[in-house]
Amino acid sequence: MKKYDYYRPSSFVKRTPRRRGRGLKLFFILLFSLFILAAVCIGLSKGYKAYASSDLSNWQPKTLEVRGVDGDLYKELQSLGQGKLNKPFTLKQAAALQEQLTKKYPMLRGVDVSRGLFSGALKIKVQRRTPVAKFVLPGGAVRYIDSDSTVYTDDSAVFENPVPFVELEGTVPEKLSGEFVELVQNTLRLEKELSFAFLRFNLTKDEVSMHMPDGTVIEFGPARQLKEKSRRAAQIIDWCRRNEKGPQKMDFRFFENGQVFLTQID
Repeated sequence: MKKYDYYRPSSFVKRTPRRRGRGLKLFFILLFSLFILAAVCIGLSKGYKAYASSDLSNWQPKTLEVRGVDGDLYKELQSLGQGKLNKPFTLKQAAALQEQLTKKYPMLRGVDVSRGLFSGALKIKVQRRTPVAKFVLPGGAVRYIDSDSTVYTDDSAVFENPVPFVELEGTVPEKLSGEFVELVQNTLRLEKELSFAFLRFNLTKDEVSMHMPDGTVIEFGPARQLKEKSRRAAQIIDWCRRNEKGPQKMDFRFFENGQVFLTQID
């Protein structure tokens, strides 16, 4: 009787086929790595040559670029920049000039002084502030306030559109709060419903009054609910004009209680 050994290893061994493309793949990876390394070396070499040719350690501006303003202010910035040409001009000097321009010209924002290292240009970029309103201080001096709440002077300003006039009473700080700017903007929107001659803000009492071209005076009281108060004032003025009542004085100090006091102005 023939016996079978079931525990005997099979004489047929399964072999893993050799990957013929593996060596070729490694070759291309190595070749690509060498190519990248060569490109980096060439780039560093060109950068060094550019650094050496531009003489950054003793960089001097050859030309001047002033952007963002025109007129007399442009000429002044040109004059300041011209004095820096053909002289060593470091990063520290650029920062100092930027700070100098910011302090000297409060009507400018976004002042930026930079060096065109390879072009040889000294670049001065600025932006002129756009006022939200024009204020007349108790002493008669004129100040402007822009959308970021900065109060500033701008004696040489020429505006395409008229700047709303707001008279201030009380001490005016150099930097007004964002809430006050929002108050100014909201109040100026009243002009869409009421064509006023000027507004008066009492900063100490936080009260607003409006003066109309015909002499009507609207005492809004506390600077709250201005939108609702203006709508009611527009209705009253319309009624007075239709009934030929003439200039009136309106008192909105008790508006929260639903009351508006109306007095004829002689």
